[in-house]
Amino acid sequence: MAAIDTYDAVVLGSGEAGKSIAWHLGGTGKRVAVVEQRYVGGSCPNIACLPSKNIIHGASIAHTAATSEVLGTRVARNVSMREIQARKRTMVEGLIQTHLNKFAASGCELVMGRGCFIAERTIEVALNGGGTRTLRGDQVFLDVGAFASLPALLGLAEAAPLTHVELLDLDTVPEHLLILGGSYVGLELAQAMRRLGSRVTVCEREERLLPHEDCDIAEAIPPAAGGRGDRHHHLSPRGPRLRAVR
Repeated sequence: MAAIDTYDAVVLGSGEAGKSIAWHLGGTGKRVAVVEQRYVGGSCPNIACLPSKNIIHGASIAHTAATSEVLGTRVARNVSMREIQARKRTMVEGLIQTHLNKFAASGCELVMGRGCFIAERTIEVALNGGGTRTLRGDQVFLDVGAFASLPALLGLAEAAPLTHVELLDLDTVPEHLLILGGSYVGLELAQAMRRLGSRVTVCEREERLLPHEDCDIAEAIPPAAGGRGDRHHHLSPRGPRLRAVR
């Protein structure tokens, strides 16, 4: 049987909750191991909160340049998605290094690999670099996060669509982007990609966009989008339902 490394605490996942628990316990002198398969620090520094706003800020700058003529300034439109992504990735690399520094400063051990339970409070980790380790904690904390899922729409999985994860990592601007879902994530990405040069179609199956928000907020969205130069959004609430993807 493989040797078992014992800890005061083992944290499965290094996202917002997991890293906060680990840094706190490590800072009090506890022996802590944190298991992370891929995204050190979780989705916020790698994909969602900060990287997405980095892309959206780049799109806002592109929009300001494209509409600057109304203020008496003419700027040639020349969007480089590669340079926008390079800026975002530089930011992400800095954030990851900040997280690595904090793990080291708190005394936590970061174990890169995929963990699964094999016994009570015992996790076997398939290490990213090969091999396995077995960790046991007096306490075990789960911070396994979430992932994008696909609706049960005929042909959708076979079409290999982008989720927000892949969309936010594109090095080219799509000629035409079809977004399924008119809630806040879909709409902020729709507006950003339109401002970067895509033709965008948003499909929402409910009676209105932002179906989970208050009606007055939802009703203000189409005029606001059109009023900012995003006139090529084709907002299609209800209408014919999407039944299949080919």
